[in-house]
Amino acid sequence: MVALLAAGGCSAEGGTPKPETTTADARTTTASSEPSSTRPRSIRLDGRNPCELLTSDQLAQLGVDQEGRSSEFEALKSTGCTWTVTGANNILVPVLHEGIEAWTSGKRTGQPVDAEPVAGFPTITVAIPGSPNRCDLMIDTAEGQYLAVAFSVSPSFQDRFPKPCDGARQLAEAAMQNLLK
Repeated sequence: MVALLAAGGCSAEGGTPKPETTTADARTTTASSEPSSTRPRSIRLDGRNPCELLTSDQLAQLGVDQEGRSSEFEALKSTGCTWTVTGANNILVPVLHEGIEAWTSGKRTGQPVDAEPVAGFPTITVAIPGSPNRCDLMIDTAEGQYLAVAFSVSPSFQDRFPKPCDGARQLAEAAMQNLLK
């Protein structure tokens, strides 16, 4: 996942971010390497345009006033969408070729930790050492697939945005709301 946000650095493009006051509650237990069977249902991500996973109203609520940009994420072997505003990045990547167990089994680099489910779907946070200003969530949507969600904040803009894991959770909840329709 190191390359996930390496491809999306902060830019000086316009945007009007707004702070959020909610706090996500993440457990600090190590994630299990067993595939999840606790999904409320299966949501296949095949054929989904990642830049269409959020509505314009949701983007406005997240402080994003620009259209998403399709991006290739080589580390995930997937195409995702990046929404960049001054000081922050929002990223959604539907991963179609492996499940979140790729993270929990040690196949991928990162420190997976169980997190509160998003919309009832099993979720892990993947901590990347040395990256305190970003948060990566992986949501188990279907067998062999997951939605990767990332939110990062530039240090000089931390007072204008939610904490990284709060921002990632808001992004994930908005995307899952649409995927469940």
